[in-house]
Amino acid sequence: MVIKKFKSIAALGLLLSLSLLTSCSDDDDPVVVIDNPKDIIELASATPSLSILVDAVVKADLVDALKMNGPYTVFAPNNDAFAALLDSNDDWSTLNDIPTETLATVLKFHVLTSKVTSADLSDTYVKTLATGPNDENLSLQVETTGGVEFNGDSKPITVDVEASNGVVHIIDKVMLPPSLVTLALNNSGLTSLVAALTDTRHTTDFVSVLNGDGPFTVFAPTNAAFQSLLDSNDSWSSLGDIPIETLDSVLRFHVLSGANVQSAGLSDTYVNTLATGPNDESLSLQIETTGGVEFNGDSKPVIVDIQGSNGVVHVIDKVMLPANIVTLALNNSGFTSLVAALTDDRHTTDFVAVLNGDGPFTVFAPTNAAFQALLDSNDDWNGLGDVPIATLDAVLKYHVVNGANVQADQLSDNQEITMLSEGMVTVDLTDGAKLETSSGQSVVISVTDVQGTNGVIHAVNNVLLP
Repeated sequence: MVIKKFKSIAALGLLLSLSLLTSCSDDDDPVVVIDNPKDIIELASATPSLSILVDAVVKADLVDALKMNGPYTVFAPNNDAFAALLDSNDDWSTLNDIPTETLATVLKFHVLTSKVTSADLSDTYVKTLATGPNDENLSLQVETTGGVEFNGDSKPITVDVEASNGVVHIIDKVMLPPSLVTLALNNSGLTSLVAALTDTRHTTDFVSVLNGDGPFTVFAPTNAAFQSLLDSNDSWSSLGDIPIETLDSVLRFHVLSGANVQSAGLSDTYVNTLATGPNDESLSLQIETTGGVEFNGDSKPVIVDIQGSNGVVHVIDKVMLPANIVTLALNNSGFTSLVAALTDDRHTTDFVAVLNGDGPFTVFAPTNAAFQALLDSNDDWNGLGDVPIATLDAVLKYHVVNGANVQADQLSDNQEITMLSEGMVTVDLTDGAKLETSSGQSVVISVTDVQGTNGVIHAVNNVLLP
């Protein structure tokens, strides 16, 4: 597998222009401005409106961390912000009622490990000191278009307070690390996704699911992506026109459960999604990184690694439709010879139409290298067009099982499988997974369980000969 890290692409917004060291209200406590800047802790301690923040930092044992060289950017909630936080939870009367671990995570979510002044702000996501399921840095949303907000609803009171080891921006609300649902709700570019997830016709409560512990990886189509989906079908003028079973399956196909896959962890592979196939098998989503990142054959990333407390979001430019076995083969550059063989215009059998059917099918798919080995075995065959069509037809039918979705864990040693050609193969599991023919040919199953909506594909390293 080739692993490539790709950078987050965020649209730059209107730069924030706020006066330095000014207060938005005459009632706010003045910020102490000093000729020789103190560190962040000393500065906060000298500011009366930040006294609860200082107490919280002490309780969470973060004093030493914030006295280091940095530079840091601290979004500092004032005393009123902390009072509102305590009022929001019946179990919290004072800071001592907040679990220390929770408090530490919340405070770290207010700290960036770089210096960001008000002039540097844009519509983007920034990494905080707080961490997620596998120690990934949690993302803080910054919005500047139409007014400055952090994390969806926290606003600046005073900005650009210089400290010796960074800069402080005083804010009006304590920011809680967001779940995946909150990240989507706070992003104006994902309103269509939110509408799809909260469609009242669903029997699945997607909001509850995605508010769970996870971790999850969510591929989030933009509003424009959903509009393109609607435009692709004359019967769909709005999300409400999409059959709910279809919408449910599509949404599940954009979610990986039990995994927090950041962009650095992507590779040329298939991953299991929450969507399911003929017998509740997890549908496979293809990820390609070689030559550029694509999901499901043609969906590309817009923004990656938006990290929440229970998973990560990658924003994509196209709604991904669950793939059947024909689409899976078409999207895989390792099966171009198989596709060419299936679509050979000499056939009397329309293999594409057959394999686009309801199925279920199990396809043992020879790789490009396997087809090349077949051509090399006969001096008269320089290309697939040289293979007699009757032979090619029989060969292809010898790789398809009709009426069964047989995943790898359903194979057993010495199991006999009847192919579409009515020929038989025998499963050999003594040393890996192999298929054997009555003539003694043995082929290795090299990749298993590429699951489509109407069947499953297993790649094999040689072409089976009837």
